[in-house]
This record gives sequence, structure tokens and C-alpha cells, in this order.
Amino acid sequence: MPPGQEGGEQVDWLAVERDLGCRLPADFRALVTVYGVGTIDERVMVLPPRSTAHESGIPSVGQMTPSAEKTAWLEHTKSTYPLWPAPGSLLCGLRMVDGNGDLWGAVYWRTTGPEPDRWPVVVWERYRPFVEFELNVTGLLVTWLSEAADIDFDQRMVFGAPHSRFIHWRTERAMRERGVDPWEYLEPLYLEANEEWEERNLVGVPRTSAAAREIESKTAR
Repeated sequence: MPPGQEGGEQVDWLAVERDLGCRLPADFRALVTVYGVGTIDERVMVLPPRSTAHESGIPSVGQMTPSAEKTAWLEHTKSTYPLWPAPGSLLCGLRMVDGNGDLWGAVYWRTTGPEPDRWPVVVWERYRPFVEFELNVTGLLVTWLSEAADIDFDQRMVFGAPHSRFIHWRTERAMRERGVDPWEYLEPLYLEANEEWEERNLVGVPRTSAAAREIESKTAR
């Protein structure tokens, strides 16, 4: 999945450290430097590394990090993690959204100790418990992008190689201003994945059912 032609962000990382009160992991800094702030397959957003709002409209690391000022999420996640900036609290790097653009989940670092590169990542998805991985953010993205075919369709976040695309926020904005849908390439991918899902889950269903006839008609076309 190559970065866009516009390249990544020019970031003053010392200023970011002063702003957030901590240093971010090296792999995330490299991700932002090479790719920039933007979105993968309209579902996974690389957040702006700052505490305040960003001109892209994508929530920043600080805005997505659960702190004493932002606790509403605790009511439905039942999180037992301490609030930022307490030791072991969660700091957010990626935001996940559903097909309507609503918050679906997030990828956090669990800030255990003074070495950011040793922080494990914690994934939260709506209606699911928090899951911790001994990976960094880019390692998790590589896993998603290389193994997306094994993800159930209902929970699919990215399609993986060779389909997935990263679109920088400036590119997305420019395309929309020209009346171009930047995510148009996803429609046939979702249609194909949906048909495969239906076929897998209709095994044993009588072929006279309406759903089975619909699959037959799609296959015939």
C-alpha cells in the first residue's frame, strides 16, 4: 500500500512532545512522516499527532485519548484502564469508523513505562472487549493489510493487498471538491465480499429460498 504522491507531514516532533507531554513511538512517527494524516479504505484513520483540532477534521491524538475531560466513552466500553496521563493509561493513534462515518473503534498505546517503543497496542471495537497485542501500530496495520481475507465480512476494516489504499486528507478533500468519490473503488470489493459471505453462510439452506435464488441470479450474471 504505497503512500500518496503528496507524501507525509512535516512535523516538529519536539513540539509534539511538548504539546502531548510524551514522546510518540518511532514507528508511528515514521508512519506520519511517510504517509501523513489520512485514511485507509474509508475505515482506519491515522490521527494528527497533536492535542488540539486539526484542519483535516480528523480527530487528533489528544482529542481521541480518554482523559478526565473525556469520559463518556467509559459508560459503554466498561474500561478498567486509568485515564490519561496516569501510568498505564491509553493514548490513541488510530481511529476506526463504520460505513456511516461513526466511531467504530480505536487503536491505543498502553503507556507502560518511559519507553514508547515498548508500549503494547490495545484495540477497542464497538460491542467487543479491549484486546491487547504485543505489536506496534505499524505491525498491527501490516497484519490487517496482509491478513484481511481472514476477517469476517461484518467486521472487515480493510481489504488488504492489493486492494487497500491510503488517501491523504488533502487528496481526499481535493477529490471531493471536484465531485469525485475517493472511495468509489471500494464498492465492487464490498459487493464481492458480501456475495462470498452469503454463499458461505447459506450452506445447507434449501436452494428454493429467496436468498439462494438471489445468489444464483448474481452468479449467472
